[in-house]
Amino acid sequence: MKKLFSILAMMLFASTVIFAQDEKKSVAIEDFTFNSNIETNWVETLRNNIISGITKTTRVNVVDAKNLTSLPTDKEERLVALGEIVDVILTCHFNSLTSELNSEKKYYISKASFTITLTDAKGGAVISSTPYEESWYSGETQEKSITSCLEQVTSKMKKFVDNNFKTEAVVKQLDQVDDKKGVKTAYISVGSNAGIKPGQMFDIMDEVEIAGEKATKKIGDAKAQEVVSGTLTLVKITKGGVDIKKAFDAGHTLIVVTRATNAPLGGLGGLLEL
Repeated sequence: MKKLFSILAMMLFASTVIFAQDEKKSVAIEDFTFNSNIETNWVETLRNNIISGITKTTRVNVVDAKNLTSLPTDKEERLVALGEIVDVILTCHFNSLTSELNSEKKYYISKASFTITLTDAKGGAVISSTPYEESWYSGETQEKSITSCLEQVTSKMKKFVDNNFKTEAVVKQLDQVDDKKGVKTAYISVGSNAGIKPGQMFDIMDEVEIAGEKATKKIGDAKAQEVVSGTLTLVKITKGGVDIKKAFDAGHTLIVVTRATNAPLGGLGGLLEL
């Protein structure tokens, strides 16, 4: 027990230094589990691609649990230790990986299936479990085909982060306002401290009172145009300018929530290269 307390103290000090002045949530990425017929090098490739994709979003602080060599191996003690330094634990099970020549034996068809699970590090409750099915329909060799199949995962982590690590803010001030179209640009109370970058999409919600209870309803969309500071971003209103102006002028609290950008349909990897 004394050893566990000393480990917690060291980890807590390290996390305080690393994540100071940061509004982002932190996630520890554990070793992946996998079916026995999958080669370990592909498991590591998938893991590295997921880590890379999440890190590139700059929206969360990523901790590679493999580098925390002093972590306890006991499941309950490990959860307690991680709960002192991160908010969320990410685990992944690699379900299947296949790669075969097509019927005409001209190219390889590679398919991968895995599930990413997020767990609350403070209490152990499962937050979400997201299954993925990736495909790639080209490749001179089996290795190139599988590599390309797993590389797709990196870019999909942007949507994963947007869906699972939402950031909330409020509209602080209106900027450009058109007499007919309403609000064109506005400032919101979140910035680089939360990893916001130009292009980030937001839902704008109006906080209203219904039957004596507070509720929210979506009244518009916005897109980050310029990150002004650690806690301020200029956004372009892409929908609902009139309603946003009306609600803001009425003194309503306008809540801004990050959301995922609509992505093109997947599952056709490599077809255009044939």
